[in-house]
Amino acid sequence: MRRVAVVFGGKSCENEISVLTGVFVLNVLDRTKYEVLPVYLHTDGAFYTAGKMFDLGTFRKGNYGAFQRIFFEGGTAYLFRGAGKKIKEIGRIDVALNCCHGGLGEGGGVSALMQMNGIPLASPELTASGVFMDKGLTKLAAKALSVPTVEFVRFEESEYRRRGAFVLKNIESRLGYPAIVKPARLGSSIGLTVAENEEEIKEAIEAAFELDERVVVEKFLKGKKDINCAAYSLGGEIFVSEPEEAASGEGIYSFSDKYLKGGAAGGKNAEKMQSARGRGSITGELREKIRMYTKTLYKRMSMYGIVRMDYLLSGDKVYLGEVNTVPGSLAYYLFCDRISDARGLFGALLEDAIARAKGGEKRIIRTGILEG
Repeated sequence: MRRVAVVFGGKSCENEISVLTGVFVLNVLDRTKYEVLPVYLHTDGAFYTAGKMFDLGTFRKGNYGAFQRIFFEGGTAYLFRGAGKKIKEIGRIDVALNCCHGGLGEGGGVSALMQMNGIPLASPELTASGVFMDKGLTKLAAKALSVPTVEFVRFEESEYRRRGAFVLKNIESRLGYPAIVKPARLGSSIGLTVAENEEEIKEAIEAAFELDERVVVEKFLKGKKDINCAAYSLGGEIFVSEPEEAASGEGIYSFSDKYLKGGAAGGKNAEKMQSARGRGSITGELREKIRMYTKTLYKRMSMYGIVRMDYLLSGDKVYLGEVNTVPGSLAYYLFCDRISDARGLFGALLEDAIARAKGGEKRIIRTGILEG
């Protein structure tokens, strides 16, 4: 039986959203085929495990007392036990699945950890994870691949403190008002604000800097629609979902729209409940264009696992909004009608990751420079 490490949580504002995804995946994976090891990345930055992690109630009640510290070394997982911090071996990890949203968990930290340990990963690798965690870098990568994005201004806090007046003038001349302010490296619409004028955008920028030192300001598209499309690969073949219109309110697809309305706060399928309403509503040329952009980004950025692309549809034009390398519930709802179907999909992704890893690592050549 293969041992699967499901990593979730994270030192991120999206920790709780990641718990929803992680616990969902823990309970969906086929326990007759896999020994499933829950690995919770706490907001304190440490990894923990416990059998109680399969129960969402453990996290709702804050019952963390039974959690044990866990670490990885040479592809093997170990426990810290007792006050003396004795070490106990859990065993070799055959494959891992990243369910962390936001922060270093989604932004390449988990990918790097698994790569350093030689553990196959059924999720995107370091480079794509890092690029797409930053909304500004996402736009630059998309532009290089001829995928259109909404016009934007990206700046860091240090730059804004030095010449904020210039930044504000640049926003007004290039984007106008209203404009959308976003922390550059947060997801789940956390910190996202629509500003109607300069006074409001100043407040929105300051609020965003409380969450991230990088900020992206985008042109507001009146009457736009939010569209989701995802992709995954098996055996080198890329499969792309049907584009779906996501429910959007208040002019933006907010955190409340995604997770709190319609009772989603208490369920595992929050994004499915919102997204499924628009299934099959995008047809014809627009459908093909969105699916082509999705496949292009997935293929050219050498991604693995399930990745969801979020688009903005304005009139007959479509723009890439962001790329989620670890989407909520792993975006199974874009491919599966039933949770039982997700079990097969996740299993196939795990086996594909193991098969890819059988090629082994590339050679490391000694240059001899230290000897010469």
